[in-house]
Amino acid sequence: MNAAEHMNQREAPSISEPLQWLQDYVSTYNELNAGNLHLLNNIYSKNALFIDPLSKVEGLDALTEYFEHLYVNLTSCHFDLTGFICNGSDAAIYWTMTVSHKKLKSGKPITLEGHSRLSQEEGKVTFQRDYFDAGAMIYEHVPVVGGLVRFVKAKASA
Repeated sequence: MNAAEHMNQREAPSISEPLQWLQDYVSTYNELNAGNLHLLNNIYSKNALFIDPLSKVEGLDALTEYFEHLYVNLTSCHFDLTGFICNGSDAAIYWTMTVSHKKLKSGKPITLEGHSRLSQEEGKVTFQRDYFDAGAMIYEHVPVVGGLVRFVKAKASA
């Protein structure tokens, strides 16, 4: 059994009541779609800073606009929480994302592991930094480029 199979067999960790902001965050992400991005107001502060391997966005309005662009071609996106560490107003969450994008992998689901570092004030996220392999998410599923990325990864790991 490989590590991914082992993780999938474990039950997702539960988040206790004192960490309601984190539970709200995870639940909201799994509800998000192109038609309800107003839900971001429930989990992000107005001056939130969001960083992922593809962009850096400052402020709730800019973040909402960023998500609008992301969701244009998504047919589904779901996060399974696989672990978390929380220390007061800071947390790290570990997740597996399954996403279907009209223009990647012929719309078939792509599964990707990653984690997010979060900071919050008054129950709303003020800082988020996501860590994931952008190549595994995007570049490996683009014709021609994908073959080149997989070739380079294979050579690097040989």
